[in-house]
Amino acid sequence: YSAMKKSILFIFQAIAIIIATTLYCSSVVIMMLLMRSKTIFFPMCRSWSRVLLAISGVKVNIIGDVDLPPKTSCVYVCNHASLFDIPVLFAYLPDYVRIMYKRELRKIPIMGWTLAVSPFIPITRADGRDAMRSVNESIEAVQHGESVIVFAEGTRSQDGSLGEFKRGAFMVAARSRKAIVPVTLIGTSTILPKKKLYFNGGTVTMVINSSVTLGDEPNKQQENEARLAVHAIIADNLENLNN
Repeated sequence: YSAMKKSILFIFQAIAIIIATTLYCSSVVIMMLLMRSKTIFFPMCRSWSRVLLAISGVKVNIIGDVDLPPKTSCVYVCNHASLFDIPVLFAYLPDYVRIMYKRELRKIPIMGWTLAVSPFIPITRADGRDAMRSVNESIEAVQHGESVIVFAEGTRSQDGSLGEFKRGAFMVAARSRKAIVPVTLIGTSTILPKKKLYFNGGTVTMVINSSVTLGDEPNKQQENEARLAVHAIIADNLENLNN
């Protein structure tokens, strides 16, 4: 495609995404208010994610699988390089998964309303007490059968490189006595290049590694060892599988 054709295609794709997202968000709010059950959110979120990826021309190649017993919740720890990380995870992880999000996103029309009624966990990063409340809510969610996704770097990478992991995800795993499943996403950062008005369709790779456990009575040292081990797994995947 020429640059002009890419831009025209992007306009149609962007319009389709806006329409799909608006319909999805409206349907979620209505369904959840009528049914008064948050479980309806997860399959609807999975469907919306797959539609979004299809419109953008993105396919997902999955390597590995979750080695946990059926209906066992866990803490997914993932690298974070793109806004497209989230729909890829929601579309193809085999669990009902919750995620933390910035509380200020609730101010976005329509989507913010959806977040407000969703089972996702809001967090105000500058407020230490609120951050701890979010950690405690994540622990409770995992203990009650829902898995949690944590981007352990704390923010999106600006250049695709893997940053240092923060403690939160490993604290959740330790206190909930749940396993950590490392997930590596490769290729999401190129779907929508910075300052470009087009989508790069193609294949994104999602690597799901075997789970990492912290033992029956985990302490801070074991948390730190798990943090370093999971970081090494994801770094190795990025180095060896990123073509």
